[in-house]
Order: sequence, then C-alpha cells, then structure tokens
Amino acid sequence: MGLLRNSTTSRISSVIFPFKTKYPTYRLSFQFFLGRPFVKLLYLIGSTCFIILIQWNLQYNQTNRPTTRDTPEVDRATCCQLPNQTADICGRPSCTLPCAQPLKSYFSTKSSSGQDKDNAFFIETSGNGALSYRQACAVESLALHNPNLTVNVLFTDVKINADLDTVQILMENYANVQLIDIKVDEYMAGTLMEHWYQCTNWRKGTYHVNNLSNALRLLTVYKFGGYYFDLDIISVRPVTSYRNFVAAVDREIVNNNVIHANAKHRFIELAIKDFVTNFRPDLWGNNGPALIFRVLKTWCNSEDHKSLEYVSCPGFNVLPAPSFHPVHHFEMQKLFDEPMANETEEMPISWLTEDVVGVHLWNRMNKDDPIYKNETHPYKRLVRDHCPLIFSIIPEIF
Repeated sequence: MGLLRNSTTSRISSVIFPFKTKYPTYRLSFQFFLGRPFVKLLYLIGSTCFIILIQWNLQYNQTNRPTTRDTPEVDRATCCQLPNQTADICGRPSCTLPCAQPLKSYFSTKSSSGQDKDNAFFIETSGNGALSYRQACAVESLALHNPNLTVNVLFTDVKINADLDTVQILMENYANVQLIDIKVDEYMAGTLMEHWYQCTNWRKGTYHVNNLSNALRLLTVYKFGGYYFDLDIISVRPVTSYRNFVAAVDREIVNNNVIHANAKHRFIELAIKDFVTNFRPDLWGNNGPALIFRVLKTWCNSEDHKSLEYVSCPGFNVLPAPSFHPVHHFEMQKLFDEPMANETEEMPISWLTEDVVGVHLWNRMNKDDPIYKNETHPYKRLVRDHCPLIFSIIPEIF
C-alpha cells in the first residue's frame, strides 16, 4: 500500500512539475512542495475559483429552471374539477392534476376601518397594458369628481406599462386610483362564467374583445359590488348618489356601458346566466345592451321597451338618457360643433345640463378622428375641464 501511495504521489507530482525528471537535483516530494507559502497561495486561489464556478453553475440552473411563479403548475382549462376530480371544467376525462383554489380577490374591498369600500371599475381588454390620453381622461374625471370612490383600472393578462406619462400622472396625483393587472383564468375560476370562458368558441369572430369586456363587467360588479364604466365616459359630476342602475340611450335602447350594483345582486346574477345561455359570438350587442334589455323586461315585468326609462323596477333602475347619453350616437356631431366665428367667449354647452352625470363619447365611432388641443368644440372642452392633468400633457393632436 505504501508503494502504491508513493507511486501515485510521484505520478501527480510529475504531471504538475515535469521539470523534476530533467533536473534530479531539485526533486522534491509533492507533500513538501505544498508546504511552500507560494504554492499554498496558488492552491487557495485555484480552490476558490473552483468553488465559485460550481456555485455559478448551480445558480444559473436554478435561475433558468421553470418555477411555479413564472409557469402555473395547473392549467385551469384542463385541471380536475371538484367534486369527483375525474374531469376538467369542460367534462373531458383526461385531466391529471387537481385544480388549485382560485384567488379570493385581486384587491381589497374593505377600507382600513373595515368598512365596505365604494369601488368603481374600468376594464382594459385590448392587451396592450397602456392607457391612451382619451382613456386616461375618463379615469381622471371619475377620480376627480368622486374622491371617496376607489377607482380600479383592470388590465387583462398583460403587464402594465408603468413608464407611460398617462399612468404616471394618474398614480402620482390621485390616491384613489389603482391600476391592477389580472389573470383572466384566475378571475373566472369558480364563477358562473368559467365554463363559458374555458369551453366555448367565444374567441372566434370579430367581437371577441368586446365580448370578453361584456363578460368581465358583469362578473366584476357581481363579485365585488360597485360601479362599472366604459373607458370613453367623461364624468362631469359625482355619481355616488345613484345606485343599482343602468342607463338608457333613448326610449328604445338601454346600454351596459355604465352599471352599478351591490355585490351578489340578483339582477346581475340573472344577467350573467342570460349571457352564458344566450351567448352569440357573431352578433354585436347581443351580449351587451340587448342582454340588459332582455333581463330588464323580466325584472321589471314590462314588455314595453319605450316605457322602461320611466318604470321604477324593484331594487334596480334605468336612469334616463341625459344622465350618461346627452348626445345620441345619431347626433354625435354635437360633440364636435364649433361655436360661431364672431363669438368672443365660450358659450355654455346647451346639452350639458344638471341632469348629466357623465358623457359617453362613442369612442368606437370616432376613435380614428383627430382631436386638436386648440379647438373649441365640446369634446375638447370636456377634456380640458374634467381631466385637467391629463389635458396638461396631451400633445397638440390626440
């Protein structure tokens, strides 16, 4: 054994120190050479580099390995559903993992004192994680006129672009504004909407973004209670004295662009069930305004759509057209009418009466029309007067 040990030591030392075979006078044992201070230093440096290399390799592998935080362990469309855990949400028997418990909430509905918050919601479903100047104006106007209202802007399945000037000015100046990104899979989990979301063909067709918005607004006010507004409604006065309502466009149309309901309100529950049962991906309005009208006829026990504006329904109401639709979409030009050239001062906007709570701007019909900051028409004046901070940063054309 001693010979083997000495032989091995000799081979190692001959590899590291090959000069010893040429110059026998300087032959030194490996153990002796390691005792020299200089070689000890080299040994220490080499060992340290080796340990650092191993640690770096471990850290690299850990960083680049998929994690449960970045990649969900369970796909909610295919995970096993309760109570029998043998099929997914769509009834397919090939599921392998049980469904995780859905998140209770993305935000608090209670104030610091434990009281229920008055919440309002905008929902951005385009997937770009941004707010245009026109959208940001709607958010600011609501927050400005309703300081006691928590204004939540929900972004679906996208990271919010916090570098945008519109986002920064809202967050820096309005303590009652919250911007929240939601995962729709989780948001739908365990609700009356989940099967529709996971198992139907709603993503097909021209109106899929609008239909997702129609679904989310109903689900949101049902789950949490509060107000929902489209991102093209400029608020001109407080809204919190109005509760449990939708708003008429005229005597024949009731819209779903503004809604208030208490949490778990029976009217909204009926609307969600109608949405799922009568969903049509190919018809504009079928899953929105037309749905609201269908449910109202049952709720208010009235078949006369012309009288709905004036019917007081039990626990739910239809606000008259001027409340949020002082300008009908057939008369949208009123938003852009310029005053007479010889007028030296601004005249009051004739249709902006005390009955108006907010102005629906019909963005779908005018989103591509440029608005000039130096114009004097009502659209520009609404932006200037009711979202002043956003107005201060908008470019000459917005």
